[in-house]
Amino acid sequence: MKNILYYITIAFGIFTLSSCDPSQDANGDFLNGVEYTDGSSSGGSNNSTVKNIRKVTTVDMDGEKIVATYNYSGTKLTSVTSSDNSFSYNLTYTGDNITKIIYRSVDDMGTEITNTQNLSYTGGKLTKSEGNSTSGGGIIYVSSTTYTYNSDKIKSIVTKIKDETNTEDLYNLQTDYTFSGNNVSAYKYTLKTVISGPVTVTPIIFDMSFSGYDTKKNPLGNLPTAFKLVSSHFDVTNNIVYSFSANNYKTSKITTNAESLTSNMSYVYDADAYPTIGTSAYGTVTFEYVK
Repeated sequence: MKNILYYITIAFGIFTLSSCDPSQDANGDFLNGVEYTDGSSSGGSNNSTVKNIRKVTTVDMDGEKIVATYNYSGTKLTSVTSSDNSFSYNLTYTGDNITKIIYRSVDDMGTEITNTQNLSYTGGKLTKSEGNSTSGGGIIYVSSTTYTYNSDKIKSIVTKIKDETNTEDLYNLQTDYTFSGNNVSAYKYTLKTVISGPVTVTPIIFDMSFSGYDTKKNPLGNLPTAFKLVSSHFDVTNNIVYSFSANNYKTSKITTNAESLTSNMSYVYDADAYPTIGTSAYGTVTFEYVK
């Protein structure tokens, strides 16, 4: 039962981070509780310029600052680092496909956890990733994830988690996506315990809805699709639900069995219709792009 605490912590992190703390968001843009309303804008939304994100800097309402830096070799994303060393990514390619992702994180107790995922493709789409999570040289769990699509858009992601011996099923994690046009309109996160025994655990479910999209460009939209898909399950507090959309939502609502919260944000855009700064009651977020 030791691993249930890890997954419950992750799951509740979605709600806590999304509603209270703008440093890292459940939607992956590091905008916890920071959503989109019409901000001032220079430049039109039809500009054809393509930009890759370089840095995302957040300052919360207490003045705490964190910088996520995206590193490239040419136009290929190769790694992501954080200024407080709380997380990092390293990506390996075979040709143009990402074939391995190593995600390192540090939990609240200072324990470093390394998650290694090996990626497989069918017809050019990521269809499976397999790997494990380790800490202190030992395996915490083994995982296998499948990716299902509705045409060219992600429909669902299902991860099956087994114990360190890869024999006992522990948990099933599923995320379901609904699109309206080219933007995510709804996202559902479900974590179910499948461990046998006298104690049963109620599934953990989070529903998020997104609406009022602008016509501007998503600052994380050009990140590799495979990177976004894999990180959306194994890095929930930094996952990239939002980056599957072409544009930026104005309003989001997150609902659990206990609570519901809606939040909004204003934005400033550059001449190429990309956001440069966002402001809410919870803090600010600044985007910098590769020059």
